[in-house]
Amino acid sequence: MNPLIKYWQITLLVIVLLIALFLIFNPFTQKDTNNIDFTNIKLGLDFKGGTIFTIELQDAIDEDSMKKLISTLSLRIDPTGLQDYTIRQVGSKYVVVEVAETNESKVAEIENRIRQQGKFEANLNGEVVFTGDNIKKIMRTAGAYGVYESGKQFEWSLPFILDEAGAKSFMEKTFHQCTLTTGTTGTATYDCEKTIFFLDKQNAIILIDSDQYFFDEELLFNGNSSLNIPVNSQIDEVIQDAMVPVIIYDKNSFDLSKFDTNYKKVIVSKNIPQNVIDDLNTEGFEVSVYANVNANEPWIWKALNAKQIINLTEGITNEDVATIDEAKIFYELRISGQSSTAKEAYDELNNLTILIESGSLPTPVKSISKEVISPSLGENFLSTVIIMGLIALITVSIVLVLRYKQPILIFPIIIFGMIELLLNIGFLTFTNRPIDLASFAGLIIAIGTGVDSEIVITDELLSKSSRSISSNESIINRAKRAIFIITISALTMIAVMGPIVIFARTYPGIEKLYGFAVVAIVGALLGAYITRPAFTKVVEHLFKKK
Repeated sequence: MNPLIKYWQITLLVIVLLIALFLIFNPFTQKDTNNIDFTNIKLGLDFKGGTIFTIELQDAIDEDSMKKLISTLSLRIDPTGLQDYTIRQVGSKYVVVEVAETNESKVAEIENRIRQQGKFEANLNGEVVFTGDNIKKIMRTAGAYGVYESGKQFEWSLPFILDEAGAKSFMEKTFHQCTLTTGTTGTATYDCEKTIFFLDKQNAIILIDSDQYFFDEELLFNGNSSLNIPVNSQIDEVIQDAMVPVIIYDKNSFDLSKFDTNYKKVIVSKNIPQNVIDDLNTEGFEVSVYANVNANEPWIWKALNAKQIINLTEGITNEDVATIDEAKIFYELRISGQSSTAKEAYDELNNLTILIESGSLPTPVKSISKEVISPSLGENFLSTVIIMGLIALITVSIVLVLRYKQPILIFPIIIFGMIELLLNIGFLTFTNRPIDLASFAGLIIAIGTGVDSEIVITDELLSKSSRSISSNESIINRAKRAIFIITISALTMIAVMGPIVIFARTYPGIEKLYGFAVVAIVGALLGAYITRPAFTKVVEHLFKKK
């Protein structure tokens, strides 16, 4: 009888192998640029190149907050839905992001989006008018959303719709915030308050030296169109709307006891003396020294992460009605700004759009470490590991020839080794897991363990083990003993690799071992219950025939 029909172990192997081949070469699956030609095998960043970000959060967060954070990062990394990336959680305080991108400017743009918490708020008279959570939708209608040339400047416009709570708060806090004045010509005009927008406003004490304070006061009053600061802006209004302590340093009256201990961080200007910084560190504050990068940008503007000042108008503030009960609620508002080049305008508009649409992170990012693998280096990795695999195959074949000197027993071992490789790759394809260096190492371990087990089976059936075996002992009993040995070997592999699978995604530094451990365990299970029982039947059949 045909062994394929006679032995269910071989039948099961053929079925599983056909499924694996279908998963690997399925022609109905859309291939992408990261796949090996004509297959569904996806390569990891180690082989195709890309960037790995390891993100440390400022605080540990729970599972629900972590899901929100990962969802937010996904929208920031891939706003178009076309980027190849993966995000995985490592414990409650770390996240690893892998992006198939090596272009320096694009990598820097992605890092900047990741780094920002994205906490957006509009403030007036020291109160929060609305936040980014109140923005329901950004209106991308033609003529309203986009970048437009205005003289020598490029103006960008971002219209949006507020929810009920945000629109009502805006109406209440801007109501009658304009003052009617009469000019020298007798013309009546309105002098309106200004709304200030902050993005990731610092939750810190601001310590500014007096020289810098007066310099910033002048810069704000003069205005800066590229920073979206209108003329006649007042520094005291910016400080009021920031709603954080701002202390002007004076060496004659400096008093450390004035510092609110509820704040953990202090941002200081570059001219603050070192002894003051040392005293702040001694008191337990985390001190950050901010230097001026742009001489035309007010230092305090940068320190507070202020983004824009917008003049209110008499129409928005409902100056045409007497009481707040008659006031109109505005749901559609607009943020606009100016840049000196079209690219800067588009970049600012796009980044603000992405941050608003993705929402804010549950906790700020403390630090980001970055590892870039160039495509050429990835190709070298791939060619190197393929050569290593061929050398290993040749070495194993030579050892088998020297040991058995019978091709009829050598070929099944090599063939089943290749079958195990295909089954493991089929598993990786089914789970949509890319092959990286860790996974490749797992494949090597799985195949090596498989060949070792097949040699054990062959030795048992040929009675070539070191102990004495009766020549009358049945082949069935020898096969059972061999299967028992390889089952114990597989369970040992699972016991060794199991803790890595459990803890690799909990502790930073060992998360790269996850793919290695998973592939090694799956390879052990496939070998113990699929390939090696079938191999045993094949060798039994050949031995009986011989």
